[in-house]
Amino acid sequence: MDARLQHLPRTLNGIPNPVDEEALVDLHGLIRVIRRRLPVILAISAIMLAIAVVGYFLTPPRYLARTSVALERGAEQVIKVDQVIPTVDPDSASVDTEVEVLKSPELAGKVVDKLKLTQEPEFNPAIEEGISITPDAARHAAILQLLSNLEVERNGFSYAIDVGYQSESPQMAARVVNTLAETYIGSQVQEKSGATQRASNFLEEQLQQLRGQVQSAEAAVSQYRARHGLFDASRDSSVAQEELTGLNTQLAQARAQQAEAEARLSTARSQLAGGGSGEELGEALDSPVVSQLRAKRAELSAKVASLRQRYGAGYPELKSAEEELRDIDDQINGEVKRIISNVSIQANAARQRTASLNRSLNRTEGTLASNNAASVGLAELERNAESARVLYQAFLDRYKQTRAQRGLERGNAYIIARAGIPNVPASPKLLIFLVLGVVAAIAASAVAVAILQLLERGIETSDGIEKKLGIASFGSIPDTARSPEFDKHEAGLPPVQMILERPQSSFAEAFRRLRTSIQFAQSGKDSIVVAVTSALPGEGKTTSAICLARSAALAGARTILVDCDLRRRISGSEFNPLKSIGLGALLEGKGTLDEAVFLDEASGLYILPRRPEHKGPGQFADSPAFAGLLADLRGLFDFVVLDTPPVLPIDDSRIISSKADCVVMLVRWRKTPAKAVELALRNLDEVGSHVVGASLSMVDVRAQARSGFGDAGYYYNAYKNYYT
Repeated sequence: MDARLQHLPRTLNGIPNPVDEEALVDLHGLIRVIRRRLPVILAISAIMLAIAVVGYFLTPPRYLARTSVALERGAEQVIKVDQVIPTVDPDSASVDTEVEVLKSPELAGKVVDKLKLTQEPEFNPAIEEGISITPDAARHAAILQLLSNLEVERNGFSYAIDVGYQSESPQMAARVVNTLAETYIGSQVQEKSGATQRASNFLEEQLQQLRGQVQSAEAAVSQYRARHGLFDASRDSSVAQEELTGLNTQLAQARAQQAEAEARLSTARSQLAGGGSGEELGEALDSPVVSQLRAKRAELSAKVASLRQRYGAGYPELKSAEEELRDIDDQINGEVKRIISNVSIQANAARQRTASLNRSLNRTEGTLASNNAASVGLAELERNAESARVLYQAFLDRYKQTRAQRGLERGNAYIIARAGIPNVPASPKLLIFLVLGVVAAIAASAVAVAILQLLERGIETSDGIEKKLGIASFGSIPDTARSPEFDKHEAGLPPVQMILERPQSSFAEAFRRLRTSIQFAQSGKDSIVVAVTSALPGEGKTTSAICLARSAALAGARTILVDCDLRRRISGSEFNPLKSIGLGALLEGKGTLDEAVFLDEASGLYILPRRPEHKGPGQFADSPAFAGLLADLRGLFDFVVLDTPPVLPIDDSRIISSKADCVVMLVRWRKTPAKAVELALRNLDEVGSHVVGASLSMVDVRAQARSGFGDAGYYYNAYKNYYT
């Protein structure tokens, strides 16, 4: 075995490891399998593509209608009030949420109800089938059908959403998708209107309650004021406080007036008590009557003085003037007394008024103290009433704002482009069906090839022998019946004749290669005993043994072929075992070697056959006679070929192989399971047989040229002209 084969993976007792550790993916092996199974792959691919084309023509056309809606980024604001449902600028999450809303069963149900799709056979198969189902079941089926053909997706990173629907009817596709968009926007408006209406109703109910609370609180304040005599004069003071302030002012004025009156009266009395005439009094001087009288007296005084100087004391006119002067003085004194009396009256009145104001002030102060005590409860009632009024006013304002929003609601989205009725069907697409057909063809072919490969346990290349079995490969032996080198007449000839009639053929060359490999494996020996065997029957072992022996004989080597197979003897018109006494008689000592061996004149090969009628001993292989026979043959022949039975069914093969110098294993191409060959090699290894290599037999060179990478047959087309 050469140095390269020594590195092949092997396990205990020389049994090879089936895993190639050097390459996890054998690309050449994959290509080999594809080339080998190419007819199957092409057939399955053609079937799958045909099915795809038929499916394309049988698939009814479907039409796709598309519409687009966009989310509002800024809403109209007719009046500056807070809406019941506030409008906010959409973000990415909001757009994704609206996509899910468009795909929701609830929205689809509204479209089904609006378009009455339960009456359409496309959405209610029970109509065509003639089956009666409940309205709820029909509606549910229509919703599922609508959602199954609905396409909703966001347009890139924008705020636009594309909505599409496929149907067998282009009109139905456009109706459904447009109605869906309209219903979606209408649902938003309806939701806002409903929210506004609910808010209005709620606020109205609350206002009724709050109105009663305000009225009750204000009535409690009024009753409390009436019960305690508390009345408001201003925001910051009560009636008692205002009255107290006024009384204080009046009392101060009265006291001043009293002091003034008493001072005047006291002055006047003092002057009168001192002998004064009262003319010096300020009140008298200020009196217009006194002033007139004094002016008149001054005139009379001047007149009296003038008359005295002119006429004397007894002058009558003087006496009259003096009497008139005295009369004026009396009038002045009387007026002064009247004035003093009046001042006294005024002083007395001022004292009485001051006393009265003082009493009123005391009463007011008592009332104010009582009111201050009662104002604590009043303040609590007023706070309650004010709180009720503020809350009522807030609800009233919000109620008016909400009522003002009625009729102004609009959706958060709007339709960008309505769907038109499509003219070209969206499906089926021939390219998609072809792609599906190719994919199906690849998948089906892969499955079929995998199944075929799993079912096939045979070996198909020399490289496979080395990897799977761990022994040297001695090439491939072509199958003459399927070789392109031979015509119909030649292909009908027995393979053993091809060695003679077509010595330049690839078939004859395969045995020359086999013989050379054996000789190099057993270099240094003058005589080589080689056992040709196989794991199972029907692998071309006997034919290969004959051809190997003939090839060696034709090459000039003294060669003998020994028939060691008790159940499958060498036969044929060219080999007549009746010419010999047979191996059995020779081992029993009933004749000589010359009597047992006959010569094949055509090739110069000596043959030691077994006669048909000879049963012989069952276990001749381990007899001394057989060992002696092999020793004799070593001395007489250069090349001894032992045609042995298959290893697995017949145990003689192991014994015979152990006595040979080397063993060549025949493996039928693509037929013999690798596991069977492994078992055969293990059996031979147990008895110490020296297996130098294996050769593939009955190889279809055309098939191997297509898929036999790793074997010389792969390059058959390159060198086939050498065999013509």
